[in-house]
Amino acid sequence: MGWHRGRGRSLMDLFRNRHFNALFFGRLFTNIGDSVYYIAMMWMVLKLGGNSTVYTGFAGFLFSMTEVLSLFYGPVLDKINAKKLLVTASFLQAGLLLFLVVLSKSGIMNVWLLLLSIPVLSFLSELTYPLESVLLPKAVEKKDLVKANSLMSIAYKGSDFFFNGIAGFILAAFSMSMVLGMNSLLFILSSILFLFLKVQVKRSKQTGSVREEWQAYKRDFKEGLSFVKQPFILQLLIPLLFLNFFFAIVMVVLPSFANTAGEGASSYGIMTAALGLGALAGAAGADKISRIFPFGKILAAGFLLSGLSWLFMILLSNVSIWYVYTLMFISELSIGATNVLFSAIFQQLPDEQMLGRVNTINVSLLSLAMPAGSLIGGVMAKITSVQLTMSFFGIGLFVLALFYMGSGRMRKLPKVVEIDHTYVKLSR
Repeated sequence: MGWHRGRGRSLMDLFRNRHFNALFFGRLFTNIGDSVYYIAMMWMVLKLGGNSTVYTGFAGFLFSMTEVLSLFYGPVLDKINAKKLLVTASFLQAGLLLFLVVLSKSGIMNVWLLLLSIPVLSFLSELTYPLESVLLPKAVEKKDLVKANSLMSIAYKGSDFFFNGIAGFILAAFSMSMVLGMNSLLFILSSILFLFLKVQVKRSKQTGSVREEWQAYKRDFKEGLSFVKQPFILQLLIPLLFLNFFFAIVMVVLPSFANTAGEGASSYGIMTAALGLGALAGAAGADKISRIFPFGKILAAGFLLSGLSWLFMILLSNVSIWYVYTLMFISELSIGATNVLFSAIFQQLPDEQMLGRVNTINVSLLSLAMPAGSLIGGVMAKITSVQLTMSFFGIGLFVLALFYMGSGRMRKLPKVVEIDHTYVKLSR
């Protein structure tokens, strides 16, 4: 496991674990690069596409499609060296971003070249997250998983908060090639850090023929699907699938919303920063909340708060832009906390050798509706209004809260630490 000393450790005590440090700071640099790249790409697509939400909708579709396709490489992650693949993916991201810098410097960059780069870079980015989830339980003890996931989420949301907040100013101050070049350096740094990660990686030896490996892949894939198809697992996942549909709508319309309710690129950056800061604060408090309240009650109360905050944000968007920033922050608090708790649960439920395939299947299922949400959101905002389109996310959160309140099984879920593979068997 890599670290076994002491009891009652705080979040910060995990940094005595050098293996966790390598994973944490590697993820931090990766997330900084991803967050700046996403904001920059969505804004540049909007501008190069003539301020049309149809282009940002298509960009959102391309970003989310790679998450859906991750369904198929889960079984592979359980059989290969996760650390080596993590290092390779980060180096490839750096190289491809440098290639985009060359295209930008040569003056031939346009909206279609930007759109073409999205699925490749997004695929490599999405690949790193399940790999980190596979490696995290090997770097810390089970009792520290919620703490570790909280810190990893803080690294994710913290970088989102800060760099989303200044992304608009970065775009105004630097050229596109400079932004992409800085991103490339961040991915190189993350690759170097991942090289220092030393954990025991269990993987099966691939000594059979191509046909035998293909049969083994299909068998592992079906095992992962069988686990996820259990009624208890589906009841956790399916409501979140619909929530992601509405969230995809929000993310492709947000640049246009920033233009109408705020002051363009700077407002877009502050809005995404408010979302990131809310999720960061929620993630930081997730461990303490999970030890006090049952998971079922956290879900019901949290999504109710988020939904109401989001709807009030839409209603007050014409009054003051500061209402928008504040209520976005509040709305994201419980979402940040529940994301951490869901991550911990899905690292506790499956056997260790199934972590990769289960994680990627979960990510894919939760992302299944996002491509449709992105396309529909872009078209809907053009046909109706940006504010009306944005309101669907709040409605989705409110309906989700009602589901968790009304479902006896979900409402009675115990504390996160008590939900493991034994609980799944008892819930059948």
